[in-house]
Amino acid sequence: MMINIVDDKWGIQLKKGLYEIVILSLLKSKPAYGYEISKSLKEIPGMAISEGAIYPILKRMSKNGWITYYWDESLEGPRRKYYEVTTEGVALLESRLEQYKSMYEILLSINKD
Repeated sequence: MMINIVDDKWGIQLKKGLYEIVILSLLKSKPAYGYEISKSLKEIPGMAISEGAIYPILKRMSKNGWITYYWDESLEGPRRKYYEVTTEGVALLESRLEQYKSMYEILLSINKD
C-alpha cells in the first residue's frame, strides 16, 4: 500500500524537519529574500510551502542564530529582507546532513533483501 506523504502525519513531521536543512542549503549558496526562498522550495519536489508559512520558519531560524538578515533596496518595489546563513547555521547544516546520512544508511542496512 502506497502512503501519500502529504496525508501522512509522520511524513508531515519529517517534512517540517527537512525545511530547516533545505533552507540552510539554499542560503549557503547565496542570500535570498523570503519570497525567493518560498519560490525555490516550490521547485523542489515535495517541499512546496505557502509564502506565509515560510516567515515563521525564518524567524525561528534567525532567533536560533542559524541565519541572519539585512535589508536591501529593490528596483521592483519596497526594500527586501535578505537572509543569509551564519557560521552556526553552516555547522548545524553539516551536522544534520551527517545525521540524516547515518540514519539513511542504517535503514538501508536493515532493509537489505
